Amino acid sequence: MSDKTIYLKLNKKVKTGQDVIRIGDLGKVYCEEIHVSSKVKTMALYRMKKADQRRCVIGVLKVVEVIQKDYPDYAVNVVGETECVVELVSSKQTPKWIAYGKIAVVSAICFFGTMYTIMAYHNEIDLVHMFGQFYQMVTGKESDGFTPLEASYSIGLSLGIILFYNHIGKRRLTPDPSPVEVEMRTYEDDVNRSIVELANREEDILDVV
Repeated sequence: MSDKTIYLKLNKKVKTGQDVIRIGDLGKVYCEEIHVSSKVKTMALYRMKKADQRRCVIGVLKVVEVIQKDYPDYAVNVVGETECVVELVSSKQTPKWIAYGKIAVVSAICFFGTMYTIMAYHNEIDLVHMFGQFYQMVTGKESDGFTPLEASYSIGLSLGIILFYNHIGKRRLTPDPSPVEVEMRTYEDDVNRSIVELANREEDILDVV
């Protein structure tokens, strides 16, 4: 005897290139009967409108309602999120020269911004003078501005930045996410949660009545 249960796992946020949103676009669907899960994945939920501004929030109860219209004898077991943010993206691919141009601009901003930040910090604490005093105290000689202290500090600073970002080019140093990646995921979660809360507050979420 087959288990008449449809398992539904929604994602927090998905991107689609089609105006018509289907259940399969929102996450994963599983049923012991393969033809049932295949049919559920293709069920249409909503068609994006211009007023949606290329984004909408769909509640899981709306998905359950649509499924049980065609499969009233099946139980729907929700194991994922209760709301899903759907973003409509353009199917047109950005030309490579534009993508490379954006990368170059962002890289230049990060490089020069970091450079000026480090320089400003060094000037504020008068690092050169501090190194000179320390070198003279240890060796008894006056620093000429370029000693093993400056060299080791520069190398250590570079290595520290590489370890912090956890990347050398496309190669990841460790399997752990870098602090930047952790902050980006936290930021994305906060944005998605804010979108859902705003949609609930404005009653602009696609859900059961």
